[in-house]
Amino acid sequence: MRWTAIILAGSFVFLLTFCVDHGGAHGVLNQTAETLRQKAVTCRAEGKIGEAEKLLTSAIEVQPTGGRDYRSTAADLRRELASLRMSADDLAGAEKLYREALALLETAPRGSDEAIINLRTQLAGLCYRQSRLDEAAEFYRSVLALEVSVLGETHPDPLGTMSILGGLELKRGKLPEAEFLFRRQLAGVQKVHGAEKRETASVLDNLADVLEKAGKPAEAARLREEAKRIRHKLCDEC
Repeated sequence: MRWTAIILAGSFVFLLTFCVDHGGAHGVLNQTAETLRQKAVTCRAEGKIGEAEKLLTSAIEVQPTGGRDYRSTAADLRRELASLRMSADDLAGAEKLYREALALLETAPRGSDEAIINLRTQLAGLCYRQSRLDEAAEFYRSVLALEVSVLGETHPDPLGTMSILGGLELKRGKLPEAEFLFRRQLAGVQKVHGAEKRETASVLDNLADVLEKAGKPAEAARLREEAKRIRHKLCDEC
């Protein structure tokens, strides 16, 4: 009985020590990952890309992911390694890392909206470069929804995304969707910049392209003339 009590007491002390030190161990691993990342930054600056990739891979392996801040750091490490893979034209490798980073940030409690927007935009661009237009459009739609919810309808970022997505929908032959996006962008641009500014003229031209392909030549011509008038007016004022 005496030895059993000693063993049980020892086990309790071990478990207690482990629980107390567990957070500390995560902190040590986090610091180790940061040291590796800093070395990777130095290697990248010196043009030692292969070494930088190995260091970032090692950092990813040791970086804890048990909390929101740790997951954000783990996502950043994957994003940095993905940028190296992009530079090497390894699109598949970069996409895998971006998707892993996005999954980390979208795990509750979520990471920052700005970081999620950035990753979804990167993935949209990757899909576009690989001619996966349906997936690219889906990512851009999610980016637009998040930007509008965070920044508002008339912020330059969502207005820019409307333009990109509108052009993509036009390329996909989704004319009603493209028209809706360019009209939505036009309303926002006119509200922010005014009805007779260069930004408005550019959107009018894009909308005219869509309307022309949609079999609405009269309205398309009217919008082109309006865009032309705005540009002439701006030149006269210079």
